[in-house]
Amino acid sequence: MAALWKEKMVEQMSPVSAANPLSGVMGLLAEIMRCQNAGAVTATAAMVYIAIDVMACLSMPAGQEKQGRQDFIAWVNQYLRAARESTYQYEGRDVYGARCALLHSYAVEADYHQQNPEVKKFGYHDGGQHAYNPAIDGRLVIIGINSLVHDFMGAVEAFVRSMVADAGLRGRVAERIPRIVDVFPLPPA
Repeated sequence: MAALWKEKMVEQMSPVSAANPLSGVMGLLAEIMRCQNAGAVTATAAMVYIAIDVMACLSMPAGQEKQGRQDFIAWVNQYLRAARESTYQYEGRDVYGARCALLHSYAVEADYHQQNPEVKKFGYHDGGQHAYNPAIDGRLVIIGINSLVHDFMGAVEAFVRSMVADAGLRGRVAERIPRIVDVFPLPPA
């Protein structure tokens, strides 16, 4: 069901083309789905973290040119939500720490965790629901990759709704979107 929803969302906002102003973002969502469909769990998580970085960059305050840690954390806190019944609800600092650990050293712990001992570490599994039991380990969350992707797609949808409702945000996104990597398919040879 979740996979069908994601495919439908990308399909509605595609085809990826210069005519679609969000084509770079849609291409990124499609890359995440390709990783997930291939069973590449950590590659999928890495792509989600990259995509959050992109979304945080697009939503930076007016006049800000460089994205930082606080932008990532703020975007997660504003948009990324787990299902109500999930044993873990996202916290921007946790997701940022997981991003640093995975992208910088392909690990579950980064310097950020050592500097901020209250920040939870993420492990990953190829299933659906997150597994978090503070009675066993209050600092470890096992992230279900299917839930992470589903939740991120919902966050993008919420971000787009905010963008439609907020002319300032819409303007900042329009100004920054040309920086996003886009892939242009070559015609068949």
